[in-house]
Amino acid sequence: MLRRRPAASDADLAELAAYRRAVADLTAVLVLVADGDLEGRVPELSGPADLIGLRNGFNRAIDVMDGYVRESTASLTAAAEGRFHRQFLVRGMPGAFREGAVRSNRARLQMAASAADLDAQASTRAQMVDRAVEISTHVAAASTELGASAAALAHAARSGVSEADHALTTVHALERSSAEIQLAVTLIKDVAAQTRLLALNATIEAARAGDAGRGFAVVAAEVKTLADEAARSSDDISQQVAASQQATDAAIEAIGRVSGVIHEMNDQVDGIADAAGGTQGLSHLAEMLHTDIGRFAAQH
Repeated sequence: MLRRRPAASDADLAELAAYRRAVADLTAVLVLVADGDLEGRVPELSGPADLIGLRNGFNRAIDVMDGYVRESTASLTAAAEGRFHRQFLVRGMPGAFREGAVRSNRARLQMAASAADLDAQASTRAQMVDRAVEISTHVAAASTELGASAAALAHAARSGVSEADHALTTVHALERSSAEIQLAVTLIKDVAAQTRLLALNATIEAARAGDAGRGFAVVAAEVKTLADEAARSSDDISQQVAASQQATDAAIEAIGRVSGVIHEMNDQVDGIADAAGGTQGLSHLAEMLHTDIGRFAAQH
């Protein structure tokens, strides 16, 4: 024979209703937490003490999670903005939450050190860029002056080449004149020799003529004397012309060496002028370097 279950008392029904409300409230807050909303809390509950303890424990767990999320968000936001003094407040964080807060602070300190290193590197880089810009500016100015000086030196070298060539031409003309003088002196010596021979023959013929030839003999003697003086003078001139030719030869050799050196110097000066101020010269490269450094500084 089946026994009837005793009818539930009012107290039992009230307790069951309290449990159901508690479950409904807990479920609603859990849904909010699962959706990322940590603002919801289980409201005050009436009923057995274990329900009140469950509600308090549940709300405390949400409080801890909410505090952890808030603190971590504030700390990370401050670090992202460069305010590394804002640390994660670990007070009130239990267990794993406290350990996470400590690790977060360690990471914040590392980020602060890295940021300080980056700032130092940026400052050093900026100083290097400023110094490089200053140096490139000086190099550009110096190369421009060097180009102008090299151009003036090239003009002077070309003038020197022209003057050396002109001097060499003049000395060659002097050498030809000396040769012509030597030929004239040789001709004079030949004429003097023939004149002296004729004077000697005239003297002999005057001696044969006796008294009638005395006057002619005097003239012949004077002609012979003049011929001898002309021969001696031509010898002196010949010696002077020979010395002049030797000096001319030495001058030609010296001027030739000087001309060669000036020609070589002219080529080198032209190379310096091109290297200093040409389209691919030092001045152009310095300007390009200045522009590139300025662009790098603007980008960094």
